[in-house]
Amino acid sequence: MGVRSVFFLIGAVLVSAGGLSALGPGWPFLAGFGAGIALAFAAAAVFLLRPLLRARNLAGQIAAGDFAARFPSRPSGPAAALADSLNEMAEQVQRQMALASEGRSRLAAALNSSIDAVAALDAEGRILFANVAFEELFGRKLRDVEGRPFVWVLADQAVVDAVRASREQGTRQINAIERPGKRFLQVATTPIAGGGEWAVLVVFHDVTDVKRTEQVRRDFVANVSHELRTPLAALKSVVETLAEGALQDEAVASEFLRRADSEVDRLVQLVEELLELSRIESGEQPLVLKPADLPELLAEAVERLRPQAERGGLTLDADIPRDLGEAKIDGPRIERAVLNLLSNAIKFTPPGGRVTLRARREDGRLTVEVRDTGIGIAASDLPRVFERFYKADQARAGGGSGLGLALVKHAVEAHGGSVRVESEPEKGSVFSFTIPV
Repeated sequence: MGVRSVFFLIGAVLVSAGGLSALGPGWPFLAGFGAGIALAFAAAAVFLLRPLLRARNLAGQIAAGDFAARFPSRPSGPAAALADSLNEMAEQVQRQMALASEGRSRLAAALNSSIDAVAALDAEGRILFANVAFEELFGRKLRDVEGRPFVWVLADQAVVDAVRASREQGTRQINAIERPGKRFLQVATTPIAGGGEWAVLVVFHDVTDVKRTEQVRRDFVANVSHELRTPLAALKSVVETLAEGALQDEAVASEFLRRADSEVDRLVQLVEELLELSRIESGEQPLVLKPADLPELLAEAVERLRPQAERGGLTLDADIPRDLGEAKIDGPRIERAVLNLLSNAIKFTPPGGRVTLRARREDGRLTVEVRDTGIGIAASDLPRVFERFYKADQARAGGGSGLGLALVKHAVEAHGGSVRVESEPEKGSVFSFTIPV
């Protein structure tokens, strides 16, 4: 019985009482007494029903998600206990929902902070959640993939089979796939126990750098083997020729010994460069920073290679301002870098060409540039010229170990600097580096 029904009942009783009073002198007392009982009953009904109606409304608000709803005021009488219980229940529900929301937020934040792409699938293989890394990897927002089958995003058969096995058999599988752009991914599919709608977790781990490192290691071993094989084969040939009687011919023996000496020098240089590169990369050869006279250091490097340039019929110029002054650097390592750049320029510049070293100091940085009029480098080779053992083309493959420019890059970067190269085939090259001084 609602409040409106109670007031309707009161009105009906009052009307009935008025009708009874018209029947005779004995009836007014009876009518008044009946009306009083009716009013008392109606008042009691209103007193009891109003808190019940408020309780029903409060329960409806909580069910609708309004966890902050409470009794507006504490009623008196028997309904007070009911109001207290409902208010306490509402507070508990609000706390539990707050904790659940906080837990979901923490989980989402943790997954979104992961560098690995993560997706959660339901029992039908549909995507229910994807983190930020997943969106970046596949270029699709969660709102675009949510509710769609996983195969709509990645149609790799091995991964799809692994998802199905995790979903149906509860097994965990790991697969390796290749994405466009030589990007390699390790994909782990894991069943989720007690995850509600989340049935399978798919994690994509980028292993491109690992693959690249493995390839670099294999290339390194192959290149070292190749570089060692050539001088060793030459030495073996010299020894066999001398052993077969060439020692008896003084002129021939002298020529073969000269070749053997040259190959031994090549081996020694290769081993020294390998050892230096290994020490630099492992951190066993730290920088030794000492004040160095920059004009003197650069001029000495130029003069050391001037005889080599003259033998090749080249002009070697140097533009080294005297106001470069001193700088606290690892002098021997920077000098070795300059020597490598000059040696390369001389080696790959035909007779009649020119090699020029320029240096300048601006804004606390030293820039050294080596320009040549040599054979140049193709644009496709430029990004790799500073890699170990890399030789740009067949013309450059004839000499050197391919370690010189790698050593230049390590020396410069150890000083906090950077290296650059500009070149075109048959138009020469410009190698330069900049370091803070």
